[in-house]
Amino acid sequence: MIKVPTLSELAYQSIKEQILACRIRPGEKINIDQYSASLGVSATPVREALSKLQQEGLVQYVPRTGWKIARISKNEFHKLQEIKALLEVTLADRALPFIKDEDIPQMEALNDRMKDLFASESGAKPDLEKLLEANDRFHMYIFKFYYNDLMIELLQQTWNTLRYARLLWISSEEFFTKFYEEHNAIIDAIRQRDREALRRAVETHLQCGLEDMEACLEDK
Repeated sequence: MIKVPTLSELAYQSIKEQILACRIRPGEKINIDQYSASLGVSATPVREALSKLQQEGLVQYVPRTGWKIARISKNEFHKLQEIKALLEVTLADRALPFIKDEDIPQMEALNDRMKDLFASESGAKPDLEKLLEANDRFHMYIFKFYYNDLMIELLQQTWNTLRYARLLWISSEEFFTKFYEEHNAIIDAIRQRDREALRRAVETHLQCGLEDMEACLEDK
């Protein structure tokens, strides 16, 4: 049987998509009546959707002000970045024993496809959303060789919460310059079955463009 999404689920998917695409920015207020009208639903499904998004850290409710898109301070960013780094390094390390030689060409293909996004006759920067999705596909392909789906889900939530900052990060000149070779260093460490080299490669990659990532955050 095909499950038909509820009005609340449809509202949730629509609002989350707009947040993650940065069509509504951190700190921006959410007008429930406006969203209800645009989605063709009552206010109740929208409120239910916002409650779920609040649990994921994407929106917040401010007394006497209402709902707004969550804004990440530098202090919060550093905490989230620490969680992100711990999860990415740990998942890569623990996935290593489960990766076979025949899995490596797919990693190379994913990295090559990401590089292809830079190909442009005008020399303009690629679509940042597509580039971020390609980056996440590369890393998640590796992480999912480890069986702990709860760790992977937590990492995905952290990525989602940092979405706006990560789009700025992936647009940085440093990321453009270094990501392909840094991904290749991760692949080479996996090919050599070198756990220490893999950890170093992931940690190095985590530092790439970090200053640009912080530039969009508030000092609070």
